Amino acid sequence: MILLCGFGKLIEPEIHETECAAGVYALFARLWMREVDEAFRREMFREPLAPALERVGLFLPMESNEELAIEYCRLFIGPKNALLPMQSVWQKTQLESQLATSVEKFAELIGYVLPTSSFWDHLGVQLDLMSHLVRAKASENQAENGFEVAGEVADVFFRRHLSWAAPLLLATSQRAQVPLYRSLAQATQQFLRLEASSRSQATL
Repeated sequence: MILLCGFGKLIEPEIHETECAAGVYALFARLWMREVDEAFRREMFREPLAPALERVGLFLPMESNEELAIEYCRLFIGPKNALLPMQSVWQKTQLESQLATSVEKFAELIGYVLPTSSFWDHLGVQLDLMSHLVRAKASENQAENGFEVAGEVADVFFRRHLSWAAPLLLATSQRAQVPLYRSLAQATQQFLRLEASSRSQATL
């Protein structure tokens, strides 16, 4: 179950909650990494996820699973003119190993395992890893200095690997024909802007 406590309140920076932010990262990661299957679709229409999705501006999927899969493939896989959601593609115009290696090094710090058939610099993987980094920061078992280190690691990862996605998100919102994926791009952009602002203020 994805934790989304106070999800609708995340649009207000002053009541931003670390553990809830981790849940939002995990939700967006799931939707970016792979198409919606029947099990996840059912969860999206149930409490507590359904009202949380609506509050943040995500549209519930009214299309069939097949239609959703076709749209996901058309947008993000191809075979042609796909918006490949990889950092190296958007920053280097081609798949590039250096960025992937950088993400992998952050993953090694917390024992994060790459999801099957994924790329390290895929937006969904980066969002999922960020969820784990944020939870490491919030862990009640962290010593005080460990909390500070975990927070610094999360901030560095965000700057290096989650500040690139605006062009992808804009292109997705313009090209998507299914409301779910159009709203996913817009909601992801809104949340990342909030996170960037929050992290910038924390360093002042």
